[in-house]
Amino acid sequence: MMNTSAWIASRLRIGAGGSRSARTGAVIAVAGVAIAIAVMEFTMAVVGGFRDEIREKVLGFDAEVSITPAYNPDSGAVDEYMFQDSVLEALARGVCPDARLSLSLRRPAVVKTDSDFAAVYFAAYDPAAHDYAFERSCVTDGVWPDYGSDSTASHVVLSAATARMLNLGVGDRPMLYFVNDGGDIRARRARVVALFESRIEERDKNTAYASMEMLRAVSGLGEGWGTQLEIRGVGVDSAAVAAGRLQDAIVAEWQYGGIDKLYPVDNVARSGAVYLNWLDLLDTNVVVIFILMLLVAASTLVAGLFIIVLEHISTIGVLRSLGASKAMVRRVFVAVSMRLVGYGMIAGNAVGLGLLVVQKYTRIMPLDPEMYYIDHVPVAMNPWMLLLLNIGVALAAWLILVLPSRIAAKVDPAQTMRYE
Repeated sequence: MMNTSAWIASRLRIGAGGSRSARTGAVIAVAGVAIAIAVMEFTMAVVGGFRDEIREKVLGFDAEVSITPAYNPDSGAVDEYMFQDSVLEALARGVCPDARLSLSLRRPAVVKTDSDFAAVYFAAYDPAAHDYAFERSCVTDGVWPDYGSDSTASHVVLSAATARMLNLGVGDRPMLYFVNDGGDIRARRARVVALFESRIEERDKNTAYASMEMLRAVSGLGEGWGTQLEIRGVGVDSAAVAAGRLQDAIVAEWQYGGIDKLYPVDNVARSGAVYLNWLDLLDTNVVVIFILMLLVAASTLVAGLFIIVLEHISTIGVLRSLGASKAMVRRVFVAVSMRLVGYGMIAGNAVGLGLLVVQKYTRIMPLDPEMYYIDHVPVAMNPWMLLLLNIGVALAAWLILVLPSRIAAKVDPAQTMRYE
């Protein structure tokens, strides 16, 4: 029976060979589905692009999980520095076995020129353990230094925003002033070897990079000392859970006497909450857009089906008089409408994917980086997500068409002649 329904549906003329009203119904249905598919694909790809870009920037500044200097629960005092203890490393690897561990050292300092100054936080990493891929990708002028070499001990990297404010460029030699406990001021003459810009203005203004050798020297620290043990490779979505498990492990080890201090654990879900929460709002917008587009597709499909049914009232009467069941008639008109859905999906994919490819490789749609942290509309084309979207739209269209197709099945053969 299904083969018969499909054959009859294939013989119904709804396009170029049909009447004007049938063509109108077909165009409405196809256009509605095409618009819905194109808009949903573009929305999904753009939000995915934003998610990837912003997360990459946030993780460039903050590790997913980090162990910070010890906290005294009795006095409330917090140490300024911490030592890269082997027990802490073992606990971290026990909770996050596939993660990368890297010690970092962050110090506030004043960058001083002859006419101006700016306060920034200098960050230094263990060059043997830290991957500088993100930092290198943000360089706008100069070359990122090889901090594993002794010759780069005095080399610093400033943000483009700080450099503009202080009128500094690559090759300039500003003074750096660090203040230690007790008011001791340490000064260093540095060389600016590169400028960077991540587009996250708040982070750019407050961040600079230096060698671990320089920051340890001005802080009076030896090998193995820093301000954070960073744990990367956990994933943003798993960061909070991993941090909680690591904190529990550290507390248990402290209670058993394995470590003599209690170390707090931080995670990017807290430190980067402003940016990650913004991404959550984008996800909410996607849901709203998807619902609206499904409503557009549903209304056009239903309208198109009604027009097609009215156009083929006599056909329905003939089928019913020949013994066709109501279920068969329903299947015929659902098959006709799903054919239109197929045409609409082909057109929608052509338009949607075409726009995405053009934007991905030409970036013709710009954005204000001060508002969006990116200077262009980002796109991330996930083939599996696009496939699931198309399957979901096809399934939703079929479910939408089931109810209005019952109208066609209720046509009384005896009334079709009167209708004509």
